[in-house]
Amino acid sequence: MELLCIKVKKGRLNGIADTFNTYVVLKVQNLKSTTINRRGSKPCWEQDFMFEISDVKKGFIVELWKKGLIWDRLLGILWIPLKTVEYATDEGSGAWWMLHSEVIKNGNEICGTKTPTLHEILLDVYFALLPDSDCRSHYRRASLQGACHSRQGTYSSLSSVNSALSVQEKEQSNKDQVYISSLAKARWTRAIQK
Repeated sequence: MELLCIKVKKGRLNGIADTFNTYVVLKVQNLKSTTINRRGSKPCWEQDFMFEISDVKKGFIVELWKKGLIWDRLLGILWIPLKTVEYATDEGSGAWWMLHSEVIKNGNEICGTKTPTLHEILLDVYFALLPDSDCRSHYRRASLQGACHSRQGTYSSLSSVNSALSVQEKEQSNKDQVYISSLAKARWTRAIQK
């Protein structure tokens, strides 16, 4: 399991009146989380979300919605592949992402977005990196995952290394859970203080 941390920071919305309220919806695997409504063309949400990820080969969806009197309207959508998400110990400044108006599907599954809108959203997205001794195994695992995605032919030679990492991961699972719990408590405390 990996711990995906997403901070929805700000938006730059083109052509949106200052009287409109907008919110962001995150769809990660089978979970859906929503920010609070913020008014204006430069909304500031500053909300933290955490998700346990079991399959890093997929991606997640970010949707920007305009609150309406009867119906809400989708302003933009973004699909971010999990294999592009980096590991970090704490949040950073984030990156601006251009939202799109259409999704690309492979069967029933979304695998991308197209047709850019003029709306952007500032997100800080990272996998929580465990401290000290655990760091090395997570860096190695991230490197191995990248190697497996880019070099399918070398997968068999990496399988013995992968199985050794699996044993190491099982031994560290209790430490991981304690750290994840303390990370969640620290983020919750920061959110309450704001």
